[in-house]
Amino acid sequence: MNDNLYKIILTLIPLIGAIITGYIIPYIKTKISSAKLDEASKWITKAAEAAEMLFNAPKSGEEKREYVITFIDKMFNSKKEFITDEQIRVLLEAALKQMNKT
Repeated sequence: MNDNLYKIILTLIPLIGAIITGYIIPYIKTKISSAKLDEASKWITKAAEAAEMLFNAPKSGEEKREYVITFIDKMFNSKKEFITDEQIRVLLEAALKQMNKT
């Protein structure tokens, strides 16, 4: 009887490993990425508000945009790339649209 139980356990170990590797780990990674994306979005909004205060000159939109992109890039990508410049630009445009609504 112990021999049969041992064989069943040995058969289940790879199956459990496959389930964990195939479903649970990707699910956790998407949750972590979503949380980091939310955090980046909040910081982009704050950086955009700061840029509005720092660059008061007319037609300084490109300077503001570069300030925010550089700030976020240094903040989040100092060790490895987490967010691309294009993603920062998209989130920045969304933040500016939201800021202009209020």
